[in-house]
Amino acid sequence: MNTNLNFESLFDSAYKSVLGKNVDFRESISFSTEVFDSAAVPQAPQEQYELQRALRPIFGKQGINRWPIGTHPNFINLENTDGEIQNHYTCTVFVDIKGSTRLSLLYPLEKVFKFKNAVIKTCIEVIRALDGHVHRIMGDAVMAFFAQGDGDKEDSIGNVINCSVALRMMLEEGIKPWMEKQGFEGKDFAFRVGCDFGDDEQVLWGSYGYVGVGEVSATGLQVDMASKLQGLANKNQTMLGQSILEYIDFPDAYSRVKTVERDGKLIENPFVTPNLTKNDGSPLNYAMKLIQYEKFIELSPLPISAREKITQRNVIGNPLIEYKCYIVNEGKQREEYISVSKFLEKRVSIEFKVSVVTSNRISFPLSVSFVKTNYGKEARDNNEEKTYLPVTKTIYNASSRYLHLSKQYVSIDESTLYRGLHTMMCVVSESGGRIIFRDWVGVMIK
Repeated sequence: MNTNLNFESLFDSAYKSVLGKNVDFRESISFSTEVFDSAAVPQAPQEQYELQRALRPIFGKQGINRWPIGTHPNFINLENTDGEIQNHYTCTVFVDIKGSTRLSLLYPLEKVFKFKNAVIKTCIEVIRALDGHVHRIMGDAVMAFFAQGDGDKEDSIGNVINCSVALRMMLEEGIKPWMEKQGFEGKDFAFRVGCDFGDDEQVLWGSYGYVGVGEVSATGLQVDMASKLQGLANKNQTMLGQSILEYIDFPDAYSRVKTVERDGKLIENPFVTPNLTKNDGSPLNYAMKLIQYEKFIELSPLPISAREKITQRNVIGNPLIEYKCYIVNEGKQREEYISVSKFLEKRVSIEFKVSVVTSNRISFPLSVSFVKTNYGKEARDNNEEKTYLPVTKTIYNASSRYLHLSKQYVSIDESTLYRGLHTMMCVVSESGGRIIFRDWVGVMIK
């Protein structure tokens, strides 16, 4: 592939080949996200906003995040002030290129710059695509804040988690192959991500320094923890801090404790090290966990073709089958809920729906199984933290009656009850029992 391939032309050509239409990519960001598949992940640095135009619709976000680096837009009022402060929550993200110092010993500086800049540009656009704000670039690291002005703390955390997953996919599936074509060795490529959440009373914003020689930034334990968590993350992985894990009750099924090898044995390392001490001299024991990337990406709204590759076909796509979730209001109107894209209130009616284009390429009747899994303390307190028995429905081929292809569907109704992340897996099998589709929807509840 040409390393100078433009992201816009890549998407235009893919879109036209799928739909057979003349589409100007620049005029709309509401295009089908299925063109963003594993074959179309850009393997070169992109012009500003191009990644955003691809990623934001996937996560249900409108427009483009154009805010420049520096002061977070919520705290412009603190610029050039002396002593003015404001409490406000934030999720802090710290991304670092692992081992970048050594690159200057291995490659010409021009190549090192080209590589670092490709990674940093990707970080910037993926962060902004998920409503984050780039605060600072520090050599080979990027620091960002996720602090929505509407006070929706859960959605800020959800954006951070989706950002880290999308970032890993873009770096591993796009930038790394491009880097190898530029003459770098794959083993020299690595990054680490650290994330944590500080609530309103835990984070203080203010203007540091002097007028013209300062910046508005955030102060708090959880803000500082993001960089420590980044340093403790494994290669190409994301470490979440205790406050994120506890605030949204993030499931153990999608995270894991870090292990280190000592004397030939794997030892769990559940706390940030070195361990800080409190006023009374006792250890802080600040918990941390790695995101299980290959597991969480099963729930991601990133296109199924890309997820199928990463999960080694635990996710199974099929162009004739569509699986979606809908929010159903009192008037029975439906609004699509994109998997793990936002947190819902409790007692919201939702519908999980599978649509199948009837075709002789599929052996009917089809068996469609829905498997619900609840996670978290509230579900556990109500004896509902479990995987339920499958609800199975049948889809018959109706095309012969209508003498043309038709779309058949089945659905089940649920409601949001317990705080945390919960999932609904869908498995579609042909009449002979062969699985031809498997995917998940993750529902996040406040």
